Amino acid sequence: MKTTTATQVTHYEIQKKRRESLLEEWRGYHKTVVKRSDVTLVDVPSRRTRRGVYAGWDGDRPTMNLDANLHEIPVGTVTTTIHRHSWDAIMFIESGTGWTEIDGQRIDWKPWDTIHLPSWAWHRHGNDGPRPAVFHTWSVEPMLEQFGVALLEEGGDSPVAELPPRPRQVVPVLGGDPHARRTQRLAATWEGSESARLITRFEDVRGVVSPRGARSTFLVDKSIGYHTAGLSAVMHELAPGLYQSRHRHGGEAWLYVISGRGHSEVDGVDHPWAAGDLIVIDHWQWHQHFNDDPERTARLVRVHNMDALYDMIRVLLDPLHLLEELPKLDAPDLSGVVWPDHLDGRPEA
Repeated sequence: MKTTTATQVTHYEIQKKRRESLLEEWRGYHKTVVKRSDVTLVDVPSRRTRRGVYAGWDGDRPTMNLDANLHEIPVGTVTTTIHRHSWDAIMFIESGTGWTEIDGQRIDWKPWDTIHLPSWAWHRHGNDGPRPAVFHTWSVEPMLEQFGVALLEEGGDSPVAELPPRPRQVVPVLGGDPHARRTQRLAATWEGSESARLITRFEDVRGVVSPRGARSTFLVDKSIGYHTAGLSAVMHELAPGLYQSRHRHGGEAWLYVISGRGHSEVDGVDHPWAAGDLIVIDHWQWHQHFNDDPERTARLVRVHNMDALYDMIRVLLDPLHLLEELPKLDAPDLSGVVWPDHLDGRPEA
């Protein structure tokens, strides 16, 4: 039997209402500073860890691009269970010591080390130390969930040798036809991913003073040997009583406060922060970060998904510029600043 579907409103009206309701709901989720005191660690028995959510669908502030989580491996946890997922993630070690196994390779870590967890890499963690080990993760899981390709696979306590290997990219096909060109492009993009860098040990990197007004250190970036799907991380150090230049951009920037106290001026509104807090700068917000301590530097880890999301949006919105600064940077003069030792303030291992 033939049926006919008819609506009483036009496609235009349905789409307009849908978009308006989405934005109204989404604006209600945004919070510029998520306080550490508002993040509750809860037991995760299936993983033998404890976990708290700063931002993401697993907590009470959903996101569409990145998520941010706090993890604790209790003392005596020989190993967590093993798992893998279709998204990649960045780990930053806050305190304690431990190790992470990535596709069978054990990597020992201590405070302020940074690790990249590649997509589809089997990984688990352990704590051999005398105190709980605490680390943060940021991932692009929410973005992949929007595209319908966020896949999670559990391996329990299985040895890596008994688990399926990472999916491999297609072998390039010779020729100039469309299919051959696709295989060649994808193979070239994949090249080097399985031998890419996995950890930045903090004692091995040094910061450089930038024109924007901070001493900055790359933690995860393709320029230092990483092969991520767009994620990058850098540590910014604000001089005592000083600040960074004002700017805005089309993608989000997430900043975790390692040490110090200060405030961020976002679209003309001041938002105080302290160690342990997460600052979430939404797209197109004019912002500037200030160190309110006249004697000590403030350290923040900035994570964004610029290399993937930014490039895509930049093309879609061309000729709109996605990174905007003042005609003349309003950064402070740092020529007379005596910066503390690189490892000053780092917790003991």
